[in-house]
Amino acid sequence: MVTDEELCKQHGVELCLFDASNWHSQGFYNHTTKVIGIDKNLDPLTRRKTLLHELGHIEHNPYSYQFNGVKYEAQANRYMIRNLLEETLATLEDTREFNYLDFMKCHSLTTVADEMMIIEEYRNLTK
Repeated sequence: MVTDEELCKQHGVELCLFDASNWHSQGFYNHTTKVIGIDKNLDPLTRRKTLLHELGHIEHNPYSYQFNGVKYEAQANRYMIRNLLEETLATLEDTREFNYLDFMKCHSLTTVADEMMIIEEYRNLTK
């Protein structure tokens, strides 16, 4: 698996770890500086999820976020889910062994939207 730092380098962004104890979220992406900030206190799995979510914002127009915020967040979550699925499926000998409920539990994905994205992306990746 590619490290977080290598993943950022592939996307042309810098990774900055910070203490988010007094911050409103676990991470952010700054379009101007091309920096992704991630809470340094996160466990490795949550850190990876947060990083992938923030990478999902790279193509978004920050000036239209107020109008497209819900859409952009859903797109970033889909990007995260797709990448987590790719990483998970790469560890299986047979992708038919994949259990999406176990995947959801492992990654603390709890919404119906998450479930639908996982099923859709799994189908797309295993065609």
